Amino acid sequence: MPSVAMEELKRAHNMLCSNFVSEDLFRQALGGGRADISCVVAYLRMPPRQRPVLSWYFDRDFYLATNPDIAETGLDPLLHFIERGCARLRSPHPLVDLPYMAAGNAAALGAVPRPDALADMLEHNLARPSPYFDPDHYLATDGAAAAGSGLLRRFLQHGLQAGRRPNPHLDPAWYAQRYDDVPNDPYLAMCHFLLQGDAEGRAAGPAFDGALYRARYPDVAEAGVPPLRHYLEYGEREGRQAPTERRAALAVPAGAGRVVTIDPDTVLAIDRDLRTRIDAAREQRRQAVRVSLHPAASPNGDSARLTFPRTASPRLSILISARHAPDAAIACLRSLQTVQPQLAFEVVLVDDGMPASASAWLQAVPNLVWLRRATKTTFPAACNQAFARCRGEYVLLLADDTQVMPGAIEALVAALDADPAVAAVGPRLLASDGRLQEAGRFLRANGEIGMVGSHADPSEAGFCQDRDVTCCSGAALMFRRALAGATLFDDAYDPESGEDADLCLRFVSAGHRVRHVGGAMMLHHSRDPDVHAFRAMIRGRQRLVARWGDLIRRLDAVRVLAFYLPQFHPTPENDLWWGTGFTEWTNVTKAQPSYVGHYQPHLPADLGFYDLRTPEALTAQALLARRYGIEGFCVYYYNFGKRRVLDRPLATVRAHPGIPFRWCLCWANENWTRQWDGGEREILMAQNYDPDTLDAVIADAVSHAADPRYIRVDGLPLFLVYRPLLLPDAPAFARACRAGFAAAGFPGVHLAYVESVEAAARNLHPADLGFDASVEFPPHGHAVPATSPAEIVKEDWSGYRYDYPATVLAFLQRDAVPCRRYPAVFPGWDNTPRQSLRGTSFDGASPEAFRVYVEEKIEHIRRSLTGEQRLLFVNAWNEWSEGAHLEPDSFYGHRWLEALRDAVEAKARP
Repeated sequence: MPSVAMEELKRAHNMLCSNFVSEDLFRQALGGGRADISCVVAYLRMPPRQRPVLSWYFDRDFYLATNPDIAETGLDPLLHFIERGCARLRSPHPLVDLPYMAAGNAAALGAVPRPDALADMLEHNLARPSPYFDPDHYLATDGAAAAGSGLLRRFLQHGLQAGRRPNPHLDPAWYAQRYDDVPNDPYLAMCHFLLQGDAEGRAAGPAFDGALYRARYPDVAEAGVPPLRHYLEYGEREGRQAPTERRAALAVPAGAGRVVTIDPDTVLAIDRDLRTRIDAAREQRRQAVRVSLHPAASPNGDSARLTFPRTASPRLSILISARHAPDAAIACLRSLQTVQPQLAFEVVLVDDGMPASASAWLQAVPNLVWLRRATKTTFPAACNQAFARCRGEYVLLLADDTQVMPGAIEALVAALDADPAVAAVGPRLLASDGRLQEAGRFLRANGEIGMVGSHADPSEAGFCQDRDVTCCSGAALMFRRALAGATLFDDAYDPESGEDADLCLRFVSAGHRVRHVGGAMMLHHSRDPDVHAFRAMIRGRQRLVARWGDLIRRLDAVRVLAFYLPQFHPTPENDLWWGTGFTEWTNVTKAQPSYVGHYQPHLPADLGFYDLRTPEALTAQALLARRYGIEGFCVYYYNFGKRRVLDRPLATVRAHPGIPFRWCLCWANENWTRQWDGGEREILMAQNYDPDTLDAVIADAVSHAADPRYIRVDGLPLFLVYRPLLLPDAPAFARACRAGFAAAGFPGVHLAYVESVEAAARNLHPADLGFDASVEFPPHGHAVPATSPAEIVKEDWSGYRYDYPATVLAFLQRDAVPCRRYPAVFPGWDNTPRQSLRGTSFDGASPEAFRVYVEEKIEHIRRSLTGEQRLLFVNAWNEWSEGAHLEPDSFYGHRWLEALRDAVEAKARP
């Protein structure tokens, strides 16, 4: 028996004490714990290849097979991994892929990956250990595993032998039975597939055929990535299909591609299901907000040492109506004393029927302008009395349960100083639990007041920006005293029932603006309303609508614009590339379903196979759009330098002033290719960005904008760019646009870019590119793959399937952004007509789901946009070859248009 040197013993003992080694396995194999030196000696005296397994996460045979240099040295594989291999990202087990884990979260393993850190990650399920092991799948299939930690360990200990799978597609038992050269042991069968079978393209189970996956997706074969690994790591989220074994006959079965007619129960079920999922996601998001209470959140009743400076000429008057418990007023006053506003100010407090003891100390506060009302009156009446005593240029109306935070008053004053057109400003208000109470307010057509961002994370970027709003809460509202007139509030309003909204609407009706100041923050201890407060709110809504109904409806209106493709007429270019007489209809009519339930072809109904060279077709489109509340079209514009393409329809519109066709331009600045993808392969016509081309684009946009039917935002022509990041110098192009419009006599131009392709998920700020706004472009950037299997009926189809309701949910869950982003919706998407064998389609699209989607986006518009900027884009009006069209088709008829109209009328029709 070989002896063990002391240095070797110390080194081995130190390594074996790593968390990576299982104490239980060590005791089972060696009869004692790792602290027992004799056990370590016994381990070292064994031949390295015969030493026992001491870690669930280490497979000696795998480590030697994948590291032949170690096999040649005769070193102990486990000790080598602990001492050196982990740091070099050598994987210890078929289901522990260190390069994969490091790519996902390198910092978690440490600057130099350590076995202890790896063991902690695996035991606490902090990272997916391999593309082949799906913790969520294992949790779903093995209920016992959900109770403990170390999901991979539990799978290796119990789950695999019990017939559980490491992921939905790899079935080791099936794999062993299918192939004669595979061991019949589940673990060895799994290892065979991971080390050999997947690379060979073998079937992982009845639900995944590797050879067929490679055949369908040649880029996978070219990349040399094992098929199932590719699908699990990339393909599934890209919408690629997990293929089953090829069938001998793949004829289209009867009824394929046609959806069962929707009955009322189905309609209600679709609506209810999506709304339920949206509510659940919203609640989950609310619960996920974790913020700490601000130190000032607990009012302190100590009134000692309260004092305010004496001011002969205050610039700001702070008006407080004390009508709640004395502690609230004290906390409000103490917060003012703590922050010490950096300008001349006075504090005017109206004591609205507080107890005599509280009134006594209020009266004694030095330099506090104290006004006493012996009995409690209406809130507006108390505020009006105090307002008459205010002397400042600006007035800050504070509820007595509001506490001012540092810098807030200065930020509000700065906002009023910066823009004379702004009459009133309000801060971010935090609730008592530290969540956001509101970041400005909006009004619905029925007079209901909504709070922007209620219960959200107050640090979310979209709530921290300054932006115009319809109104702000009277809990903290700063305004120009001169614009309020002699009387602050209408005494007809009950307490806290809309008097602040009425004041803001007075400002707006006079041509002024109200603004939320994201850099100012205050705390508001709002109280849950009782039945009397609810009644007062209802009466307040009725008064607001009676007085301001027309204005509120105008402020709440939404402008719907639909993207528009002008390709439905013959052109010389398409005749050359695709054959004489080719139009978009050529592709549309050839489409066939790719799988059972796939709706193709989409064929037009009312408008037929129109020709956009004719005034009649353009007029019919415009009238149909207007009938359903669509203001106009965002028409794709193509300019390739010396050649304009697809410009005939708009030329016809401009030549016929009587056509009620309203439009703006979207420069579709991308290559034309045989793949219809704007890419770099098989380019038919390349997009140029030379100075002459850019000048021509700007000149055309200016020329179009001269037509009175051209769409404007705040008096400025609206001009979009489809792929802004392809511009060599986007800010320079934006400056040139503005100069071109100014030279033509326009007051400016409203520049927006489309969040498409490479810009879809970049979260750019439009100002960084010189633009004014961005436009969502669903489904780009947030498409969610379909997970249900498909029964493929088209030979050699290798397309992509996505889940429409899940994608809608993904777009609705986006964070508020600190810039102007116009929301958009899409009724569906399916480019099978252009890509017969590799098309992308969305399952579950329906007019019912689309209506819910539109309604939710209108709520988003209410929270983030005002005035003429309340735009909702639709992708698209007539993208027939991409399955995105509002125009009536032979199956759904007018239901897409009806869904859009009904949603807008239910939410925001003036």
